[in-house]
Amino acid sequence: MEAEAVWRLALLVAVVVGGLVGSFLNVVAYRLPEGRSVVSPPSACPACGRGVRPWHNVPVLGWLMLRGRCADCGASIGVRYPLVEAACAALWGVLFWQMVPGVDALLDTPTLLTFGLFALYFSALLAISLIDLDHYIVPDVISLPLIPLGIAVVAMLHGHGGPVPTLPAAVFGAGLGAGLMLAIAWFGRLAFGREAMGMGDVKLVAAIGAWQGAWPTLALTIFFASLLGSILGMSVAVLRGRDKELRIPFGPYLCAGALVSWLAGDWILARWIVLPAL
Repeated sequence: MEAEAVWRLALLVAVVVGGLVGSFLNVVAYRLPEGRSVVSPPSACPACGRGVRPWHNVPVLGWLMLRGRCADCGASIGVRYPLVEAACAALWGVLFWQMVPGVDALLDTPTLLTFGLFALYFSALLAISLIDLDHYIVPDVISLPLIPLGIAVVAMLHGHGGPVPTLPAAVFGAGLGAGLMLAIAWFGRLAFGREAMGMGDVKLVAAIGAWQGAWPTLALTIFFASLLGSILGMSVAVLRGRDKELRIPFGPYLCAGALVSWLAGDWILARWIVLPAL
């Protein structure tokens, strides 16, 4: 088999695994806020309680085969399920394409390990985004463990190539991320009489800093999160009218900003931001 064909097969495997992870994230986002186990019992229809057949659990394809309805009672299955599976499959594919750029990288164990661990990290950010969208919370059970895990992963992988930050950068990134968000929260309370940022966002940015370092990750993450949040907030306000009770979770935008920083941070800095010589 030609080298290019081997790499494409590996890319396809990464996409399939990403889809399977996305299917699990649907379960996590549904059960975790309710305090239920994410592994037991097996998936079942919320309407009739009948278990989902294994072949109907195939990411995206299972939903298409069922035409968006339960095989037993005919209840509608939300389109979000295949969308999350497809998004996670695309996430893993893009990360593989960027982080494992050829057969030589495919044969390098540290490179594959870096890809796998960071793919799981960004999958965790996707789970946080889904839960924050539904419940306006960033679950501590995901965000807090990500902080020491990120520092440990960086300590293990740095020096083996790839875009992994140094250990001091990871530790500083976690501390600076938490400090910046705390400062924003306190400023909002002083200026507007309410916190501009929840404590869940503080822990989330600390986790992002632990995995991706302080610069340029934190600057780009907060910038793009604020930009995306402002655009969507103004769009919703225009469509719904001025609503003082309008709530927009910030976690998904922080996660999106972290992904943009990881995938294109260097490109953005090189082409759009001119830094003075130090």
